[in-house]
Amino acid sequence: MIRPRLIHPRPVLLYKRIATEIDPELGPTGNIEWDEPITIPGQVKYNRYDQLVPTGGGDDPSGEGHVVFLESTWTVCGGQVGDEMELSPSTSRLVVLEVRPAAHYH
Repeated sequence: MIRPRLIHPRPVLLYKRIATEIDPELGPTGNIEWDEPITIPGQVKYNRYDQLVPTGGGDDPSGEGHVVFLESTWTVCGGQVGDEMELSPSTSRLVVLEVRPAAHYH
């Protein structure tokens, strides 16, 4: 079986969320703790990066994109929606909004 490779992988820090209380309707409530970060290789693709979006309160820099991980790596790390990622060299934390199976090009 041929195992796919990531194109230009870079280190991604994954901060796993540990919820102290979980409400069935609202999700995690109360204090949220973060586990020690795990470094995993990922393929980063930005659709928008620091694009200024005019709002009523002024310009708001925002970005949009996705990160591709090998399914085996993601499963072993136990990543899930709500966890946070830090993409080097930036120190900004990004929230995982959706996890879905996909290929490099979709």
